[in-house]
Amino acid sequence: MSDRLEALRRVPFVLSAARSAGKLVNHTVPDLLRPDVDPAAVDRSAVDPAAAAPATSLGPGARDETDLPLTPAEIPAARNPAFTAEDVTDFGSVDFVADPFMLPGPDRWHLFFEVCNYARDPDAVIGHATSPDGLRWEYDRAVLNTGEHLSFPYVFEWEGTRYMVPEEGGSHGRSIRLYEATDFPGEWEPRATLVSADHRTDDTVLFRWRDRWWLLVGDGDVAGIRAYHSDSLVADDWVPHGDNPVVTGRPAAFRPGGRPIVGSDGVVVFFQDCERRYGEAVRAFEVTDLGPETYADEDRPESPILEGTGARFGWNSGRMHHVDPWYVDGRWLCVADGNVANSAVFTGRHWALGMYSAD
Repeated sequence: MSDRLEALRRVPFVLSAARSAGKLVNHTVPDLLRPDVDPAAVDRSAVDPAAAAPATSLGPGARDETDLPLTPAEIPAARNPAFTAEDVTDFGSVDFVADPFMLPGPDRWHLFFEVCNYARDPDAVIGHATSPDGLRWEYDRAVLNTGEHLSFPYVFEWEGTRYMVPEEGGSHGRSIRLYEATDFPGEWEPRATLVSADHRTDDTVLFRWRDRWWLLVGDGDVAGIRAYHSDSLVADDWVPHGDNPVVTGRPAAFRPGGRPIVGSDGVVVFFQDCERRYGEAVRAFEVTDLGPETYADEDRPESPILEGTGARFGWNSGRMHHVDPWYVDGRWLCVADGNVANSAVFTGRHWALGMYSAD
């Protein structure tokens, strides 16, 4: 029966109908049934990007036990999903949007994310949207297309320059490149090949810790993490950790799932929980030891910090696998992604983006 169902789902008409039904049931109808948001509620929930700009080194704000966004809640005024595949206007009939990362500007928030259309070649590029308040997003355009599958557009600012480290090539990718914004937000040029590897490069995060740059990347072949470090950000061939892979055999937490939180007393890294299936939930890990020859981390007791609601329908009823937190004026603004519960019926292609907060 499963083979017959899979064959049926490959029929173009059936595939299109299932995709349309999924969007209708999980995105459109819930939005129509929600009461209108009071404009005052929007004003109260709005987050001024100027309060966060310019972005700091990847660790966007205070970092202590009371400041960690480990119990995020949806922002009602955002009317989640705040951004869906239907909002993309320049990449055909888009299947889904995922892997969101924000950057603040002087008068608006910038959002970068994977845009996937399986009928295109390449099938995924990096899209861009903007928002005045961190709640309501307007699509701009695709801003990076390298001719191969792109996802996980990890964007950050360092010493006045904006950079991006996307995943390139999907499961076939074996290198990690650093891009610089030459005309933000729409023009990006490669500046360095940080890693040329003989292993998978499943999503990459960078951060600066104790006067050294660190890179953590997932390796799906060993369900583990590999680490690299460098004295300089813009440099080819970062030094591999002396004990690579620093983690193996941990499907519940090996693939990065969002922006790390970096502070004077430690680093918290978010990982996707893929133990049962890809992208089931987001787990937070405290890095307890980090050096050229040492690495240790431990799961935070709050994990998983994000997961599907368990409802029968809804934009995030099934899975959640990404979070990007920013600390602004005493609270956290987070963007996350989620997928529907009935993904087998609705083709599994319904990742969308939503806004969260944490005090």
